[in-house]
This record gives sequence, C-alpha cells and structure tokens, in this order.
Amino acid sequence: MRRVPSGAPSGFVPDGELEGGSWRPWGTDDREPGSAYRWWVLVTVCSGLFATGLTVTALTTAVPFIRRDFGTSIAAITWVVSAPFLFRAIFVPAFGKVADRSGRRRVWLIGFAASALASLACGFAPSVGLLILFRAIAAIGGAAVVPSSLALIAVVFAPEERVKAFGWWSATAAASPLVGVVLGGLVIEAFGWRWLFYGQFPFAVVALVLGAFVLRESRGERARFDLAGTVLSVLGLGAVILLLNRGPIGTWAWVSAPMAVVALLAAVCLVAFVLVEQRVAAPIVPVRLFRRRPFTAGVLASFCGNFAYMGGFFITSLMLAEPQLFGYSAAHVAWGVAPRAVALAAMGPVAGYLAARFGGRRMATTGMVAVGVSMVMLAALSPGTSYWWILPGLLVSGVGLGLIGPPSVAAVTNEAGSADLGAAGAAVNLGAAFGTSMGIATMQAVLVATSGGANAPGMSAFSAAFLAGGVVTLVGIGATLGLEPPNRVDRVLRIRRRAR
Repeated sequence: MRRVPSGAPSGFVPDGELEGGSWRPWGTDDREPGSAYRWWVLVTVCSGLFATGLTVTALTTAVPFIRRDFGTSIAAITWVVSAPFLFRAIFVPAFGKVADRSGRRRVWLIGFAASALASLACGFAPSVGLLILFRAIAAIGGAAVVPSSLALIAVVFAPEERVKAFGWWSATAAASPLVGVVLGGLVIEAFGWRWLFYGQFPFAVVALVLGAFVLRESRGERARFDLAGTVLSVLGLGAVILLLNRGPIGTWAWVSAPMAVVALLAAVCLVAFVLVEQRVAAPIVPVRLFRRRPFTAGVLASFCGNFAYMGGFFITSLMLAEPQLFGYSAAHVAWGVAPRAVALAAMGPVAGYLAARFGGRRMATTGMVAVGVSMVMLAALSPGTSYWWILPGLLVSGVGLGLIGPPSVAAVTNEAGSADLGAAGAAVNLGAAFGTSMGIATMQAVLVATSGGANAPGMSAFSAAFLAGGVVTLVGIGATLGLEPPNRVDRVLRIRRRAR
C-alpha cells in the first residue's frame, strides 16, 4: 500500500489513498481503469442505497392502513411520510463532515446499521408516535449514509470517470422506490403494512455485510469538529423546513406570529452559520467552494431539477386521482406515474457515459430543458385526456432528471479536495432535498391559490402548478450552463498514453 506523504497532517489520507487491508492486489491503484475494486465499492454503496429506498414511496400507499390500525388523525399520520425527508435534510451537512473527519467507511457502516435497525423497529411499533420516532431515527442514519457513500465513490474513481459511477448511483436511487411502490401494494394486501419493514431488513443485512468486507477506510483531516456550525445548521435548516411544511399549505397564515418567529429564527441561524463557516478551520459545509462556479452550478442544478421533477411528480398524482378530471384509483395512479421513475432509472447510467463522452454541461443543460418541456406538456393536458397523451410528458421528465443528476454530482465532487468529499456530497444532496421539499410545497401552494377556494381544483389550477415548476427550470438552465465542460474520457486517456 502506498504511504501517506511525509509532513501530511495526522490521519490525512489523500484522494484515492485508502487505509486498512484488502483482498485487492498489492501495488495496484484503485482508480486505474483495470481495477475491479472500485466497482465493488460502487456495488456495495448502491446495494445500501437500494435497501434504504425501498420504503420511500411504498409507505405512501400504506398510510390509510396505518391510520386505520392506530386510529389516528390525518395530521399525525402525515408525519410518518414527511418526517424522514425533514430529518435527512437537516442532518446531511453535519454527517458529511463527520464522515470526512472520522472515516467514511465507519460513518457509512454505523449510519446504515442504525437506519436498518430503526426501520426494522418500525414494523414492531405499537403506536403512531413510536412509528414516527423510529422513522426519524432511520432518517438520521440515512443522513449519515448518503454523503459518505458519495465520498467513498469519489475516492476510488478518478475525477474524469466519476460521472459514470454517479450515473449508476442515480439509477439505483430511482429504481429502489420504484420497486418498492410496485411490490409494496402486493405486500400490504397479502401480509399487512408492517411487512414492508420486515421485508426491507434482509436487503439491509446483505448491504451491511458487503460494506464490512469490501469498503476500505478513507478520511480527510482530523481537525476540530465544527460544533457551532452543526448546531446553527440544524436550527436554521429545521426552521426553513418547518416553514415549508406549515406555511404555504399548512396551518400557519403568512402573517401569523408563529410564521414570523420561525422565519426570523431561520434567517438569524443561517446568517450566523455562514459567518461561522468562513472562520473555522474545518467547516461542515465548505462555503468557500461556493465561490467556484462549477460547484455552485452543480448544487443549484440539483435543486432546480428536483424542484420541478418531484413537485411535478406530486402534482401529477393529485391530478390523476381527481374524480372530476381523470378519476384514477390509487393503484392506477401508482402504475400511471411509474414510467417516469423507470425513465429516470434507465437514464442514470446512460447519462453518466454520455456526460463522460460529450461533456457534463451539454448533457445537464439538455436534461434541464427536457424537464421544463415536460412541465409544459403536462400543463397542456385537458380533463379526460387519454393516458397515452400523458405518458410522453412523464417519460420526458424522467429522462431529463436522469441527464441532470450525474454531471451535477460529479461537478461538485470534482471541485472539492479529498478532505472535503463528504461535505461536498452533503452539499449536493442538501440541494436535492431542499429542491424536493420546496418543489412539493410551492407547486402545491400554487395549485391551492389558483383553485379559487374550490374543493376540487380544475385543470387550469394544475396547469398553473406545472408552469411554476417550468419557470424554475429556466433558472436551472442558467445553472447547468455554469458547469465546466469536463475533459472527455477518450481525450484524457490519449494524453495519459502520450505521457507514458
């Protein structure tokens, strides 16, 4: 194994240098094209991502059954679905830096084990309160897994080939919820909703065993932990998410006292967070990297793409289920929107290779345009339109986000040094998480505002919501144009051959 350069900080492992033993041949570079180890890392990380994503969408179909079993209110049962998204978004930045400091393999294993055990406990929850608690704990464990998994991939893949690996990562992120929603309904009807969590656990065990045997430790600098930044980020991001959850479509009026207090708390904490991060030696979010155009463009592109895609996903489900417009049953809605996720899952690996061959900026911009076009296509629908006219808009949307994801993540990680790979992964995932939350909240708020107070929104209200998502993609196009056109893989390999 290659040694750490003399004079490097204690515990520092340069990008691509891995700690511990392994079954790989001695003297080989894990990032060389012929190395199989890097693909084993990718398989391991994706297996964990698959296991954690199985219940993301499947649980939405179980909500009526959970509510009936516990005899609880709609407001309480909503937190069973929304709590994981909220807690994951809040804790991702902190765990990204923890992974860089304490070891990405260690954080991945501990976070994944905590998430798996908490998910299993959900199946035994005796009350809705404990179910929400276990779901929140699982989400916090997931917040540790996501940034460390991206960092583990970035360590073993060379910068010019990371976009391919992130394509497979994006495909897994899309395919797992799709498998969950397709099989979830069958599992619920045959065995009950608790078996969603029982059935998820064996997949988690397989991924955990793979992680223990395959993954090798890597870390950045062992600097002092940024406690002040962590506290301020948790408070600030938590306040923003609470505003989104309770403000536009919740129980708080725009000019109410709770809205004003929480908005002030969010503003104060986030401003203080930025000031603190500029001064500490090892910030949990390297704000200095936002001065680099590709880094900022990657995070913003991830935000805008997920804003329109996920907001549109939610609005499409409501539109298809509306009795006066299309009147689809719950099962038909699930199967109706599934092609969008299929297109996203299929496009992930393809987009990675296309971006490596033709440039990430070109592919991401094409994808953002496609998402925007899909919003216009869905907005142009009429009540009772045949599904075969709805399907093209869904497919274009999935293909579009599939083209955006890999080059955006690659741009962000390529701009970060080895000491900040976990934090960089946290930044791009935070952009995606907030894009999802704000997309759903904003587009639903537009739907409610344009429905004129009617209990059953008309097609014009849904069209307005879709067009709101389309407007955000215009900002996203500006972001994708800010991505650097990375060197094509074939050109890089030619230069290497000449150097030899």
